[in-house]
Amino acid sequence: MGKPQTEPIPTPDWPQFDNPNFLGWSVVAFYLFAAICCARAAFKTDKSVSDKGAFWWLLAIGLVFLGVNKQLNLQTLMIILGRRAAFAGGWYKYRRLVQALFAAAFALLGFGFLAFFAARAKRFILKNRLGFAGVLVLSFFVILRAATISHIDEFLGVDLKDDAWAWTLEICGSLLIALSAFAAVKSVPSRPHCHA
Repeated sequence: MGKPQTEPIPTPDWPQFDNPNFLGWSVVAFYLFAAICCARAAFKTDKSVSDKGAFWWLLAIGLVFLGVNKQLNLQTLMIILGRRAAFAGGWYKYRRLVQALFAAAFALLGFGFLAFFAARAKRFILKNRLGFAGVLVLSFFVILRAATISHIDEFLGVDLKDDAWAWTLEICGSLLIALSAFAAVKSVPSRPHCHA
């Protein structure tokens, strides 16, 4: 008979604030500020020209999700549920392989989404290069975060445990998107007022 798995299964302690400090809340504030800027750009953009408004709404929703996830840390719940499934299924010893496959699939999905967005929103990207740069920065952050959660960074011999890189990418990415949305609103020509 095989040796029983004795490593304790973590008990979910969720939901809770994961970064209840000044820097953590500052990152959330940047996300929400950028989301508000995107929503404003969606309202102000002339939708008769293209579906720019839809792209701004998509960015706004994504930014709100990242801001909420910054504190609720939904990936931790996924890890806990994954460990429970591994213990229940008897494949806990293969967890690193599963984590690596998950990280690879997540990265491919992320790159696929970026490629789809780039192909679908060519005009939008050309007019909002700064915003797309912010999307790339945040995508890079998400992929790196997935790598640390799956311990791929340890496998590659890279130390990504210091969260300074994450906060820097999050703030820079959201700020770039906010600036782009602000510029998009400014570029919308004001409509002449009708006088009686």
